[in-house]
Amino acid sequence: MSQIVTVSNDEVMAEAALKCGDPFYKDFPQNIYSQAVYRAERSIAKDYGILDRIWSYTNTAGTSPITMTRLNFDGAFRVMVATSDDVSTEYVERTLDDVLDNDDSPTASTNYFYAIMYNSNERNIYYTHPAASDVISIYYTSSIAGAEDYTSLDSDGNTNASPVLPNAFFEETIRRTTLYIAKLGLVTFEAEKANKYQRVILMYRRSNDEQQEHRLERSRPWIKIKPFQFP
Repeated sequence: MSQIVTVSNDEVMAEAALKCGDPFYKDFPQNIYSQAVYRAERSIAKDYGILDRIWSYTNTAGTSPITMTRLNFDGAFRVMVATSDDVSTEYVERTLDDVLDNDDSPTASTNYFYAIMYNSNERNIYYTHPAASDVISIYYTSSIAGAEDYTSLDSDGNTNASPVLPNAFFEETIRRTTLYIAKLGLVTFEAEKANKYQRVILMYRRSNDEQQEHRLERSRPWIKIKPFQFP
């Protein structure tokens, strides 16, 4: 599985500023560079499908519902449950009533249902046939995934959150950040300084910049999130 980027936002900003010929942040302040990195990572996450995630949990107690630990969760598109004898079953989303009333159904033994409910700042998954040592895998999409900040707040006063990107995307993050700043420079300045940013765009823009970087693959192992469990 790909490692998560451990370099700091400051390092990304510093390298992008150097590439833009603005190492002392005289053309643009650091908060503008910070926003550029944020936008670059968001665009990478979207283009390469990095917002697809798996949350895995071992149901040691064998009970339902299970509290899902804090996630940037948009919605599940697949739920799998592997039992202790390594039988894996895909569950079907149904209403909460269908899950809770399953035991009263004549086909209860073949009904593999789940429902995810949000209540009181907590998200819970209910599922049929819970048993000790079940391993639940929830495939889901996330609008944002990762740590908070860059600058703590964006221009609208909302808390920033950055996507979690594998190390392979570090250079692409710098490239997109550099291009974002260069485009700002092109419309902000005139004469020689505008020409400088035009040269930066020509230098770091690919011949067809709408194409994704060929060495970066969308089809890669899922990023797995496993909650801490005790014992």
